Amino acid sequence: MLLPLAGAATAACPDASLMRNAARGWIAGQRLPDPLVKTVPDGECAYALFRSVLEAELGAPVGVKVGFTSRPAQEKFGIDAPVAGALFAPMLLPDGARVSMKGSRNPFYEADLIVTVGDSAIMRATSREEVAAALSDLRPFIELPDLALQQGVVPTGPLMAAYGVTPWRGVLGSGIRIADLEDPVADLAALTVELRADGASVDSGTGKMLLGHPLDVVLWLVEKGGYDLKPGSVISLGSLSALHPAAGQRIEARYRVGGRSMQVGAMLVP
Repeated sequence: MLLPLAGAATAACPDASLMRNAARGWIAGQRLPDPLVKTVPDGECAYALFRSVLEAELGAPVGVKVGFTSRPAQEKFGIDAPVAGALFAPMLLPDGARVSMKGSRNPFYEADLIVTVGDSAIMRATSREEVAAALSDLRPFIELPDLALQQGVVPTGPLMAAYGVTPWRGVLGSGIRIADLEDPVADLAALTVELRADGASVDSGTGKMLLGHPLDVVLWLVEKGGYDLKPGSVISLGSLSALHPAAGQRIEARYRVGGRSMQVGAMLVP
């Protein structure tokens, strides 16, 4: 599924042993060191090294996480475009899962959104309509990223690129077939979500938070390159809410799209 990242060969990579040891440590529950990358291409080069260990330990990626898909997030981290990283099967848990926080270091939760690739023609898509035609479904997703940095390490855009935007766990629910939406492009533009914790509303978001339109995230990913999006691949489109500290609570995300509802939830346990 993964292809060499563009520019990786010419970027200023950190020491290979640093990134590979960081990946082994992360899997073992340790915190991540500062890779001392200055630019996003440098971070992407570092991530190729980090990711190689994850692939050896966790298996082939099953999808892609795209982060920093809102302008405020990009400005906060000093970058001007999204950043992507691989998703692995052990990271994706079913709706209603009891998710132990053991093994996490600095976990958060946020409302997200996943689409599933239905046709490899998506790799040639140049419009929202072509993207929609190549997707099979839309699925509710609560992501649980783990900002597992060593004490004193400041998260920047390049650093987050070096660690694939720090995915850890996520809870994935049953969704809606794209073919069942009357107008996928318009319906996704009008998507809304409410995020709840222990029954109380804590946040909300709209599809416009994802690069202005959820399908534009996929267009960016296709144009960016670096990932071979095959049927069955999932794409996490980015944050539809702020990050909230993850502790022992019941969390739920409720969506409305095209006059239909979908939801996903989990119980976070210490």
